[in-house]
This record gives sequence, structure tokens and C-alpha cells, in this order.
Amino acid sequence: MPHEADIPEIRQIFLSATAQDCRTYREAVRDFIHDNIEHAKVFLQENWAEGGNFVEPVCKQKVDKCDAYMGLFGFRYGWTPPLQRSSITELEFRWAVDRWREGEAPIFVLRPRPGTEAEQHLREQAARFHDKQPPADAEADRAAQRAFLASVDQWASNGRIQVFYDDQRQLEARAAFCITNWDLKVLRKARHGRYQASGDIDRGELGRIGRKPQIAALQDALNALRDRRGERAAAFLIHGPENHGQLEFIEFLREWHDEWEGMDIRCGQADEPDSAESLICWTCSQLGEPLLGVPTIDALAGLLATRLASRSVVLILRTAGREANRLALFQQRFWQPLHTALATRQPGGRGRLYCFMADHAPLADPPPAGFRTLDLDADDVDYRQILALPPLTRLTAGQVRNWLSDIRKSAGVRLDEDERDAIATYATTPDGNPPDVYNRLNLHGFWSRAR
Repeated sequence: MPHEADIPEIRQIFLSATAQDCRTYREAVRDFIHDNIEHAKVFLQENWAEGGNFVEPVCKQKVDKCDAYMGLFGFRYGWTPPLQRSSITELEFRWAVDRWREGEAPIFVLRPRPGTEAEQHLREQAARFHDKQPPADAEADRAAQRAFLASVDQWASNGRIQVFYDDQRQLEARAAFCITNWDLKVLRKARHGRYQASGDIDRGELGRIGRKPQIAALQDALNALRDRRGERAAAFLIHGPENHGQLEFIEFLREWHDEWEGMDIRCGQADEPDSAESLICWTCSQLGEPLLGVPTIDALAGLLATRLASRSVVLILRTAGREANRLALFQQRFWQPLHTALATRQPGGRGRLYCFMADHAPLADPPPAGFRTLDLDADDVDYRQILALPPLTRLTAGQVRNWLSDIRKSAGVRLDEDERDAIATYATTPDGNPPDVYNRLNLHGFWSRAR
């Protein structure tokens, strides 16, 4: 029986842009796509935002429902919702990136090429609004937009493509080409019979390759925590060089059913991970508990204490943030105050809070204040600190061979010694950067034999 295709055909597109300065271009893109791609529908905010609804949740819901995201970025940062540090345009981009974190992402970024008619037009439109603002506010908006575009460039540096255009006519054509080219890719994959999950290895399985040091250290730390009956919570840091398997290890943790049986597991990231207020709002939303009033650590501690009365909670954050001092911000403004606030609440049960945070850089040596890297199961552990697991490292052929032997029991995949050697050698050559290993393992297709 056929399974769901790898990538869906694009029918509904979320078009994100600052509304006023980009009005001409975004409406032109919408009209051109509607006129030339029969099945495609482009959504602009004014088409679906209803009076009385909060813009932020409505926008996020629309991003989640659309088949593709298209970001048309000019030179205004735009409106920032209450209790957020990012504009609604940046939030929409972050939601799209988070939604399509795995596999191929239908995220299309459209930018004017420097020195062209399009750049001049968008700069002039942005200036019209900046001229109406106090000089300090206008400069703050320009600086925020420069920082946002720099983060988009960083996102695109990992093999993703931004589309640059010279004028409105070229913008229309290239926006439509993004959609048609994607749909042709769907057709080609369907023709060759490539279907979802038939040979793709589960990311949780990939996440445990070569991670025995991290898993062993974590198990010892968890057992030590549970022996200390008065402790309510612990936080752990997953870290290592960029692209060294952080996301795969997170998937392993999320699917670690033997350890988390009966617990409430929540995985994702806050809209603004460097902000304690945003982390509080995200945690409350994950718990399904409305937070009335200002987001405070004390309010969150109250909600968590109620939940912990009945079961333990596992929070897994996919990123520590983007600021240079992100780890210190998390420990000082979120974790330490939360741990202290929980300690003042009546226990009311044996549930505990287990918090995990991934950082895509290695922890400094020696570690900063508030972080512990050694003897995570010792009697003198201060759980107001973040407990850093051993750093993620490159994968070796031996580690892959051991995993290929293990999956006979865990997944029913049988490979003889020659097959294991050949796969392990290929997967870790020419380097052991985990994404390359993971991609090459999938190319073999042996996972299709999994029971």
C-alpha cells in the first residue's frame, strides 16, 4: 500500500511581509500566482485576520495549516506583539522554520538584489515610515531588521536557497517558479515510487548512535536525582559543535519511552528563546494552562507545582537561543529562579521536572558559572546549576558498526558483518560530521527491512 508522499503539493501559501512598505510587491506576487497557478492560493494577513482575535495565535495557526511559507523581506522590522521581543514578521519566519525542521522545507525567502530597482523601491517605502517616527525608534527598527536579515542569512547558509530579484516583474516570475518547481519535484518523486518512511531511519534511532557516554551520564544523573527525595527539578545541557547531531539526540530523548513512561513530554522551542518571558509563555502553552496576566516565574512555578502533583514533566528545548550570552541568560533568568520558586511550593506529589536544552556550540572549558560538567551524580550537585552532558562528537565507523549490530534486536534489521563494515565505512567517509553520517545511512535503504 502506498504511504504519504515525501513532500506535499503546494496549494496554500502563507506570504509574510511587513504590510505597508511591501504592499505593492506582496500584492503583485499574490495576483501573479493566482493568475498563473490554478490550484495555488496565497494568503495575506488582511484576508484572514478577524476582528477580536489576537493576531499572534491566528498567524501561527495559519502558518501551521499552509503548505508553504514565503517571506518577502524589505527594510522595515515592523510591529512587535505584546510580551514578545520579535516582530510578527520574524515570528512567522521562526514558526515556519520550526514547523519544517525535518526533511525538505517549502520555505522560500525573497530578497531584493543590492543596487537594483527593487532595493531602491523597498528602501524608499521603508523610509516613508521611518521618517514619521522619532529618530531613535526609526534607528531601532532599522537595526532590528538588519539583525533579523543576518539571522536569515545564517539559516540559509546550511544549504538553503534565498531568491534574489531585480524588479517587480522578476519577483513575480521567481515567486511562481518556487511553487511550480516544488510541485514538479513532488511529481518526480511520485513517479519513482519514493514514499515517506519506507526506508528513512527514525531520527530517534539515529540519535543514539555513538551516544553511550551521554546516555550513561544522563541515566546516572537521573538516578541520583531520584534518590534525593527533596529535589523537584533538574536541567541538562546538550551541546557540541554545530551540526553534530543535537537535533537527532533530542529526538532520541523525546522517544525515550523506557525512561519517560507515564510522564508528560513536551518538545519544541519558545518564539524568543533568549527571553525568560517567552520561555514562560511557551511552557504554559505546552502544559495547556492559560497564564493570566504578566508572565512571571512565580506564576509558572504555581502551574508546574499543580502538574507535578500528578506526574513528572519533561521539557525539551531545541535551542538555547541566539544571543552570545544565551546560556547565562537561561540559567540566571529562567532556570535558577524557577528552581528556587518550585522549592517553596508544597510537594503534593512525587512528580519532578526534567528540563533539557540544546546548544549548537561546545560549552566553554572551564564552564561558565552556573554550569556543571563533571560528576553529575555526586552528592554535592546543586540543581540550581545546569548539568552539562558530555559534548556531542563526530561519529566513528566503529560506533556505526555497533549500532548496526544493535538494531537487529531493536528494529529487526539483520545485516551480516560485511554489510555492516561496508555501510559503516561509507557513512563515515570522508568525515564524521553527523549529518553526513545520517544522510549516508539513509541512502542504503536497509531500514525498509525494519519490522
